[in-house]
Amino acid sequence: MFTTPCLAAPQPNIILMMSDDHGWEETGYNGHPHVQTPVLDEMAATGLRLDRFYAAHPSCSPTRVSFLTGRHPNRMGTFAPGWSIRPEEITIAHLLSSNGYRCGHFGKWHVGTVKAGSPTNPGAMGFHEWL
Repeated sequence: MFTTPCLAAPQPNIILMMSDDHGWEETGYNGHPHVQTPVLDEMAATGLRLDRFYAAHPSCSPTRVSFLTGRHPNRMGTFAPGWSIRPEEITIAHLLSSNGYRCGHFGKWHVGTVKAGSPTNPGAMGFHEWL
């Protein structure tokens, strides 16, 4: 009896990007006549675009925590800029890591301190590396 090993398809790379104070129309792929965004344009052309994604809150920290957890800011106690994510929250990085992904966070954190040993730094929130 011959067996053929079952090869799983490679996991896709995932890049979740959130800009700060950046309007929807301020990209080339959304038709802005002057702003040139060639890298974003290429990513939009070859990747998955979430065109109906929305901000959960009008300010930074609550929106970022909602983006990381999938929960509404009122459900997790992050109500204003500078409020920290709770250490017990499960983030998308935790979920992806448990499925074999290595996760990195690059850029503005603004959901807790990034100091070593903090229960809310990116490493404690499931990211393998951050900058």
